[in-house]
This record gives sequence, C-alpha cells and structure tokens, in this order.
Amino acid sequence: MNIIHLLYMDSNLNNITKMYDKLNYFDQHGGSLVLFIVITIIVILLVSYFHTMAHVQPIIDDWPNQRCKPNIIPFAGLITHPEGVTAGEYTHQNFTYCSQNILSNITGHAVQPLTHVTNVLQKLTEPIQNSIQSSRAMFDKIRTSMQSVTEEIMGRLMNVMTPLMQIIISFKDLTSKIQGTMTASLFTLLGSYYTLKSLMGSIAQFIINILISLVAMIAVFWVVPLTWGAAISNTAIFVAISIPMAIILTFMVDVLHIQPGGLKIPSVKCFDENTLITMNDATQKKIVDIETGDVLCNDNVVTAKIKVTTDGSQMYILNNIIVSDSHIVKYGNSWIPVSNHPSAIKHTSYNKPFLYCLNTTNKIIEIKDEIFTDWDEIYETSLNSVLNNTLIPIKSCKDIHKYLDCGFEPSIKIKLAGGSELDISKVCINDVLENGEIVYGLVEIDGLNITENVLYNLGKNNYVDDYCYKQDISIINKKLYHLLTDKKTFKLKNIIIPDYNAAIDRFL
Repeated sequence: MNIIHLLYMDSNLNNITKMYDKLNYFDQHGGSLVLFIVITIIVILLVSYFHTMAHVQPIIDDWPNQRCKPNIIPFAGLITHPEGVTAGEYTHQNFTYCSQNILSNITGHAVQPLTHVTNVLQKLTEPIQNSIQSSRAMFDKIRTSMQSVTEEIMGRLMNVMTPLMQIIISFKDLTSKIQGTMTASLFTLLGSYYTLKSLMGSIAQFIINILISLVAMIAVFWVVPLTWGAAISNTAIFVAISIPMAIILTFMVDVLHIQPGGLKIPSVKCFDENTLITMNDATQKKIVDIETGDVLCNDNVVTAKIKVTTDGSQMYILNNIIVSDSHIVKYGNSWIPVSNHPSAIKHTSYNKPFLYCLNTTNKIIEIKDEIFTDWDEIYETSLNSVLNNTLIPIKSCKDIHKYLDCGFEPSIKIKLAGGSELDISKVCINDVLENGEIVYGLVEIDGLNITENVLYNLGKNNYVDDYCYKQDISIINKKLYHLLTDKKTFKLKNIIIPDYNAAIDRFL
C-alpha cells in the first residue's frame, strides 16, 4: 500500500515538474517584472518631481527653453500655468506643443533628402521648361504672323468685294427698276386694252341701239302708205349699215372677245372680308378665315365659300355690317335687298378688291341681330320651287348641298386665253379663260357630304350632256372647286360647262 502511494506521489511530482518546464521567464516572473517597472517609474517620477520642484524658479524664468525637457513635461501644470487654466489642462497643452515642435524638427530632417531630390529634379527640368517656353513663344509669333497675313488678305479681299457688291446692288436695283417699269407698262397696256375693248363694246352697243331705233322707225314708215318711200330708203340704209356691222360684231366677239356694252358681271351678294360671324362654340371668326366644314351658330354647317370681285357692287353698312347692295336680308316677315332696308347706309369709300360669301346647310347667315340669305338666296317660296322641281328626294334645305351642289377636283385643268393651263384650284379672279370668259368668282365646296348624285346634278341641258360623267368618283376630294364667270359658262375639256350658279338656278 505504501509502495503504491509512493508511486502515485512520484507520478504527480513528475507532472508538476513537466508543467513548470514548459513555462517561460515572463510566465514565471512577469508579475514581478511589471511591479519592478511600475515602482521604477514611480521612483523616477518622484525624483524628477522633487528635483524639479527644488529648482522650480530657474525653470519658470527660462520656461521657453525648459518646457519641452522630458523631466519637465509631466509636471508643466504643477510648475506654472496661466490663470483660468487648470494644471491638467496646461500640462496637456504643453505636451501637445512640445510634440508638434519635436515632430516638426524631426520631419524637417526626415524629408531633407526628398527636398534635395526635388531641387535636383527642378534644376533638371528647368532647361526643358525653358525650351517649352521658347517653343510656345515661337508658335505664338508664328500665329501672330499668320493672323497679320490673314487680316491683310481679308482686308484686300474686302477692298475688292465692296466695290463689286456695290456694282451688284446697283445692277439689282437697275433690274428691279426695269422690272417695275415693264410691269407698269404691261398693266398700262392691259388697262388700255381693256379700256379699248370697253370703248369698242360701247360703240358697238351704241350702233346697235341706233339700228334698233332705225328698225322701229322703218316699221312705222312701212305701216303708213304715204311714207313707204322713206321706209324703202331707210331700209336700204339699215341694210347697208347692218351687214358690215354684223361682220364687225362677229369679229369683235369671236376674235377680240369683246362684248357689246362692255363687261357685265352679275350682281353679287357678299360681305366685307373682316365681317365677324359667330361660330357654334360662341367664338367669332372673320368670314375670310372661315373654311368649308366649319360650323356656325345653331349647327349651321358651311358647305361652300365664295370669293368674288367687288366690281359692280355698291356696298352698304347695316348694323355695322358691310354688305353688298343686292344681298337679301330679312326685315320683319319679308326678305328684301340690303339697299332697300331703311337702316342701311350707303358706303361711299369702299375700295377693297374682293368680297366673301357662304353657302350653308340652313341656307342663312346670322350676323349680330340680322339674318341674311346665303349665296343661293333660297327662302320660303324659292325653297318650295327647288323642292318641287327636282326629281331627287330633297325634303329640306339641308339636303340641297348633298344632292344639288357640285364641283371639280383641285387638279383639273382650265385653259386660259393665252393657251396656258392652270389647276382649277389655282385660277384667280379676273383671269380670262379660253373663250373669253372673265372669272369674277371662285368657289370652294365641301366635298365630303356630297352624294354620288353630284355626278348627275346638272342633268341634260343646252350646255352639256351629263358632263359630270367625266369625273372619277374615286378622286372626289374633301374640297372641290368651281368658277363664276361673266358668261355663266366656261370650257372644260372641249365641253361648255355652266358656272357654279347653274347648279341651283335651274330649279329657281
């Protein structure tokens, strides 16, 4: 039992010995070493403190040189400190100050090699920099020289171009003056031509009136037997005058396109271009700006817009509305021309070249408190005439545009008196057409709401046999075009076509 106990004790001793064999010096004596270091620091601090305190006054007197010594830094606040600053705060401030000064001195010595390298590099790059500056100066001199040369060249070019431009401007001015002179001469000749035509027509009309009077006088002479001699002589005179006069008139009409009595344009029923008309949305629009398809007040749709010459019309002012004398206006329960309206005042100084009118689905144009007929002048009795004299099932005035209105596609060609051709949409007022017809009105028509009956709307008449068969249904546009002429007809593809008014006039 004792042997076993001894063996067990020996085993534990060996284990303890092995455990201590693995420990290093700091594991075995670390605590003592730390304690020694702490005691040493305390002793040093105490010695320094007492030594410093023993010589405190010399230190304070030489404080700028003494404040950053290692034995002084820990006790700076105890040695001295400013008023209002605690000893601990001043110690911290002094430590920071000394650290920065020490570091700045150390840094200066540390970066001195780098500063030396930088100085060397700077000295090496100075020649390169000087070379670059010299190159820049050279390029600047070249640039300045080129600029001077360019300015000199441009100045010389301007000296050359300025007189040339003055010559061109003078030449352009000369050509403009020649063009203006030629244009004025052309219009003067054209005016003289129309004046001569009018004069010749008036002379022809005067001779015709004389011949008519002579016929009447001859007829009276033949009635009374005692004057048969005078009747015979007058008859001979009539024949002698009428035969050459007939030849002259035929030449005037067929060759010179002169109408006896001068140009006779039908009376037109239109408004001044600035007439304001109320639209369906209560806004107002000038009649010149209204387009086909626009909706006037009371759901009154514009089916056609007509532009005509002012010639032959006397303008009146009715309720501040400038309108032509022949336009029909409602007065009480009657429809009368504007010129017969008691409130209408004659406009004595109207000088605009064109007037404007509309055709509408309600066949009226409402302006302010006045009610006017549209271009067709259909009202009550005339409306009944239209409704009763057509085979098309028209039940109201709204159907007139749908079944009776007509026009031509914009690109259909119209031949002018000089032989040239224009699209019908580009014909102008006062243009003279192939057979001497003078255009006094242009018509734009809403083509969307017209039925295929438009192809037959003129029927068979003395002018044309179903001329609308010539138009292709597939090319009927949104907007169609028609003309108004002094002869009430015009020629289209060798066919005599009635003008726009014929579409409705044949039923009135």
